Parts: sequence; C-alpha cells; structure tokens
Amino acid sequence: MKRPARLLELTHLLAGRRSRTIDEIARRFDISPRTAYRDLAELEGEHIPVTRDERGYRLLETAHLRPLNLTAAELAILRLALGSAAIRRQPSLSRRLRSLEAKLDAATSAVEEEPQALAAAGPEASGEIPEEIFRALEQAVQDKRPVEIHYASLSGGTRRWRGVDPYEIFHRSGAWYVVGRCHVNRDLRTFRLDRVSGVRSPRAHGSEHFERPREFNLDDYLRDSWGVFRGEKAFHVVIRFDPDLAPLIENAHHHEGEEIKRLADGRIEYRARVSHLDEIARWVVGFGGKAVVVEPEALSERVRSIAAGVIGEAI
Repeated sequence: MKRPARLLELTHLLAGRRSRTIDEIARRFDISPRTAYRDLAELEGEHIPVTRDERGYRLLETAHLRPLNLTAAELAILRLALGSAAIRRQPSLSRRLRSLEAKLDAATSAVEEEPQALAAAGPEASGEIPEEIFRALEQAVQDKRPVEIHYASLSGGTRRWRGVDPYEIFHRSGAWYVVGRCHVNRDLRTFRLDRVSGVRSPRAHGSEHFERPREFNLDDYLRDSWGVFRGEKAFHVVIRFDPDLAPLIENAHHHEGEEIKRLADGRIEYRARVSHLDEIARWVVGFGGKAVVVEPEALSERVRSIAAGVIGEAI
C-alpha cells in the first residue's frame, strides 16, 4: 500500500472506537514499529489531532470525520456484507475489506449494534432504547402506518401519548431519532428514541396508512440544523477560535456548507448557516472562552445564558 493511502486509512483507524497500539498499527499495515511511529508523526505534522492515552493512539474525542447518517437496517446490511464468507475467501479483496471496515468503524464509532440484525442500541449519548420500540417504529416506517408514541418532552416536562406518521429513523449527533408528522402539532417533528417508552396503534379512528410526501428528503430537512433542532429563521453564524484550536477546527467536519478561514493573527474564522441556535451555542460554550461569537447577537446572548447556567451549577 502506498504511503498516502496508508495515512488516510490510519486516520480512519484512529477515529474508531478504541485506541491503537504501535504494534497493532504495525501489524495492521504490515510495517515496522519504526515506520508506524513515522506515520503518526506525519499525521501530527499535517495537523491531524492525534493523541495518546494509556491504551495507545487515537484522534482527539472532539475531532471527528464526516459522519454517515445510517439507519439501523443499513448499518446491519453493511456489517453482514463485510462478514460474508464468500467475500472473505477472495484474497484479492482482503486489503480493501480491511480498509472498508476501518472507515465504517470510524464513521459509526458512536453506534453499538445489538446481536439482532435490524435493531440497534443507543450510543453513549443516548439512554437505553428497548428493542421492541425500535422494531415497532422501524416496521411502522416500512409499512407507512401511523402510531402513537409515549413520549417524554424535555421542553414541556411532560410524558404523554401522541400520534405520529413516522417517515424515517436516523442517527445523528450521537443519538437515534425518528422524524415524521406529529398529529398534535400538525407539522414535522423530530423525536429522540430514548425518550419513547411505548408504541401502540392509534386509538382514534382514521386511516390505517399514511402517504409520505414525495418531496420529503432527510438531508434537505436537516440541512440547516447544527444537530437535529430546526427553526423557522436562518442565521449566518460567525465564530472566531484561538490559534491553538486551529488544527482541531481545520481538520474536522462540523456542518454542511461550513467555511473555515485562517486569519493573519493565527485565529480561525468559522462560518455556517443554521436555523436553530441552541446546539451550536452549547458547542461554543464547550471551548471555555477560546471561541468568540462575532455574529449574530442572538447567538452571543444564548452562549452567555448557557455559560452563566453552567457557572451557577458549579457554584
């Protein structure tokens, strides 16, 4: 394998679920430990945020490669295909299979599969999702059948049954969600699966099936969302990061359509378009003063509000 391709595959490997030792890297790519050290040094020289812990080397937790928004079924199909004995018996495919597995492991590092082929447990950011709930919702999506979900709303602080026409289940920002038309609000809403405690057939009389709008597209629906929250107004966000954060911001993908520019003083100017400010405000607060909001003022106010709450809780 040529070195550029090896470095790319090594980056994906280090972005996976666990740290990798020098010996493990050397065996994986059939190179010497000395060459493995040189490869790691090369990544660091290219501002790839590699770090070392007691178990080995990995990418910084706050850095990530472009995510794959896979459903549970899609992820299971990929895993089954890669594990096919017929494919595994082809010597000419072995290197490509290892490369695919490394990339899939990196891109879905927050997802942990259940033994059942089409079910998935929540990643670390999610609470437990019972298998029967995941299966019931996935079947309803497939059959285009309305359901009622017993849902705990964080904003309202209530738990109640509400009717939903479920369009699609997806994974994003470290959690599983279902998006569909809410019968209560009569518009599109996104529900986090670890807040669903029950799924049942609608009690009210109505159609046994719904028609998913032809124009609905999940990528378009989430395009202006920082994570999963959507608003009615688009905000053009400008944030400036301290120079020591430049490698982290420049070498990670955070949002579709983002613009990243290095300023003359070494700071990074970050631009993006989002329709809801809460999620990106929490992201900014996490940098502890090394990120400054230039615009809009509404985002600055939200950052100050969240930061004040964090300080108040610490006191």
